[in-house]
Amino acid sequence: MEIYIIELPKFEKYRENISNSNLNLWVKFIKNPEVVDMSNKEIKKAKEVLEEISQDERERYLAELREKHILDQIAIEEAGYDKGVRDGIQKMVRNMISQKIDLETICQITGLSKEEIEKIK
Repeated sequence: MEIYIIELPKFEKYRENISNSNLNLWVKFIKNPEVVDMSNKEIKKAKEVLEEISQDERERYLAELREKHILDQIAIEEAGYDKGVRDGIQKMVRNMISQKIDLETICQITGLSKEEIEKIK
């Protein structure tokens, strides 16, 4: 078994310097599986497997679930981060108020308006 990692932008840039026509066929398949030279047995087999997987409803469903999970994780992390920042600012405002720091200075430090600071009190 051989594994190749191909950086497609670099491959396109140096394509004419690459004499390996087999590699060219694989890159063409990766970029667009619909336009395939069916004379290559391995690529033909890869296309068949791709079509089989694409048609399998369960596999498609699992792929969609994986993608949804990743997007959900990102959304949860972003929501948690935003809440943490908000909570941190509120705590800082309360500490500054308890230290008798004037409202104008608190506004400058936090970037909050006087109305927003009054709500936090």
